Amino acid sequence: MSDDLYYEDPFAELDETGITELLDLGYQQLDRYVEWSESALRLDSRIAQQDVFNAEALMDYLANQHRKAIADMNEYELRWFVFSHYIRKAMADAETEERLLSSLERFMGYLARMREVEITDWMRSVLDEASYYHKRRAAYHLLSSEDEREWKLGFKEWCAELDDDLDSRCLLIPADLGDGLTWSDNMGWREATLRDEANAIWQRERDQLLIEGMSYDQIRDQLMIAYFAWADTPQARLEGLSPSETILAERLETPEADEDDGLDE
Repeated sequence: MSDDLYYEDPFAELDETGITELLDLGYQQLDRYVEWSESALRLDSRIAQQDVFNAEALMDYLANQHRKAIADMNEYELRWFVFSHYIRKAMADAETEERLLSSLERFMGYLARMREVEITDWMRSVLDEASYYHKRRAAYHLLSSEDEREWKLGFKEWCAELDDDLDSRCLLIPADLGDGLTWSDNMGWREATLRDEANAIWQRERDQLLIEGMSYDQIRDQLMIAYFAWADTPQARLEGLSPSETILAERLETPEADEDDGLDE
């Protein structure tokens, strides 16, 4: 994965000011949307406020997890938000949660009308997958909360279903980093930051390869080659270590944080 695709130093101090600016921009958009939806769409105030809650949830996720505004999100981020993050984290009333996709469709349609967002084919595809969203939401709420072991098994299957869907679209980075090393379930901050970076670069390169007209099979081959090269290439900002070596060094520093070191036995 080429150096020119890095977004920023992964070990730089997090900029909370930047997150605040992204959220402030979003709140301004939401205020204008409410006025427009009530005058142009004739939405009643309850639906407008549900739309605001759902759109704000997306903005908060993008700003805090990816340092992005809606206009800059990619397909992976939207799919992960809709089919996993929101279902687990929203904690809204049932009617508001059931209205998620229609809320996002109205809000993003407004932003497109104001020329603040370009609606892409993949955005339309995600927003059209209401049946899949409702299936995912229902399955999550049916997980047993009485038996912890049963809940964990059910949650693992629930997560794996989405992983399979993402992988079929070449949206999921490999669990394997090469030489028997895998991403850990209990990451230290360096490993988590490097995984976020690997994912961000993967998504950007994927988008570019799709624009060039490649098939998923062609994309997957190229992405895998670049991904493993990135994992094994020493970097000056990592004190001359590769990402894989940095991850192993961090695990040796804090072995108690992760009983499973991520290596295949």
